[in-house]
Amino acid sequence: MEHAAKRPLRVLVADDHPMYRDALELYLMRDWPEVSLTSVGSLEELDALAQRPEDQDFDLVVMDWQLPGGEGGAGLDRLDVAGIDAPVAVVTGHDDAAVAREALTRGACAFLPKTLPSAALVQMLKVVAAGGSVVPVDVALRMAGALAPVPHGAVSHGAAPDGGGLLTERECQVLAHLASGATNKEIGRILDLQEVTIKLHTRRILRKLGAKNRVEAVTRARDLGLIGGA
Repeated sequence: MEHAAKRPLRVLVADDHPMYRDALELYLMRDWPEVSLTSVGSLEELDALAQRPEDQDFDLVVMDWQLPGGEGGAGLDRLDVAGIDAPVAVVTGHDDAAVAREALTRGACAFLPKTLPSAALVQMLKVVAAGGSVVPVDVALRMAGALAPVPHGAVSHGAAPDGGGLLTERECQVLAHLASGATNKEIGRILDLQEVTIKLHTRRILRKLGAKNRVEAVTRARDLGLIGGA
C-alpha cells in the first residue's frame, strides 16, 4: 500500500533585504531541507498573497519587523488581513527590548536578532513552527525590566481590564464580551465594529493566550486574572 507523500513545511519569509533572504534560504536548505520557502520583500507583496488563497497556507512566517510601506510591525496586521494564520518569528537588526515587547504583545511567537548564528536561528525557527516561543536570553533579560505584572483584578459589566501589556485595550474589551458568551455579531454591534474585525481580534486573543478556542481563552484569561471568575 502506497502512502501519500508528506507535504513540505511551508515557510513565508517577509524581508526587504535580498541578501538576508538568500542567506536564510541557504541555511534552511542546509539544516531543514523539508522546508518549502516563499519570499516577499514588502507590505505590497504581502498584500498580494491575500488575492491568492492557495498561497495562504503557511506553517511558519519569518518577518522583518520593519517592512517597506508601513511602520514597524505593520506586517503582523497585514497577515491577519491576508488570512495567514501561522506562528510568526520576528527577525530584526535591532534587539531593543521595547520593540521585542511590542512584537510579542502583538502576537509574534519569537523575537530573533539577525546577528544570531545560522545554526541557532534555524533551530529556533523549528521550535516556533512546532508551536513554541523563543526569545534569546539577553533580550529577555532586558525585557524583564520593562514588562508590567499582570493585575489580579476582575471585569464587571463589560469593563475591560488593563491586561498587563498582554492584550491591547480593544482586545480586552472583546475578551470581556467573549466571557459573557456574546457572538462575534453581538460584540460587533456593542463595540460598533465590523464582524470581521471582531474575528481578527479574537484570533489575536487566542494566539496571545495560547488557546485553541474561545472557552480555553476565557479560562486562561481568568487564571491570569485578566477577567473575573464565572
